[in-house]
Amino acid sequence: MKPYIFYLTSFFAIFLLATSCKSTKKTIKKSPIDTYIQPCSDLVKSDTLLRVWAMGRSDSETTARKKAMTMAYSDLASMLEKTVGSMVEEYGTILSEGKQAASKELLLQKTVTTSNKIIKGARIVCDQWANEEATGQYVNYIVMEINPDTYIRMLSDEIKGTGNAVDNVLLKDLFIKHINE
Repeated sequence: MKPYIFYLTSFFAIFLLATSCKSTKKTIKKSPIDTYIQPCSDLVKSDTLLRVWAMGRSDSETTARKKAMTMAYSDLASMLEKTVGSMVEEYGTILSEGKQAASKELLLQKTVTTSNKIIKGARIVCDQWANEEATGQYVNYIVMEINPDTYIRMLSDEIKGTGNAVDNVLLKDLFIKHINE
């Protein structure tokens, strides 16, 4: 009987050892984190246009839209302020000494007026909606842009109204240069 128990115990030990070896096989674990790309975000990067992406979320479609628009206008205004400020500084250093102070002051005054107008007329490039079923909220995704040609044309028209002129080509080149920085 003892040899029978010995063989039976040995058999179970070998069986357990064999089955445990199979479980050490590498298994591919799926990541619990899903990769999600925000709608319209692929359109933000541009070398020649000033673009911003914004999102608004609310249980009301109207409020979600207002939040997205407000955020887009705010981001666009801050980017435009930085870009135009750098453009005016560089344009002022390029001018000769006699024209520098007067032209820079005039440009600064007119860029404020032009920036306010251009932001209100910014073009919507992408406008997408989503409805989150888990929360019941609406989400609005927006990408807005300002075209340098339009901005420089409006700025030039503002300055021409004072009887002065600017180098539109140089201003556009500087504007695009500072968009990319």
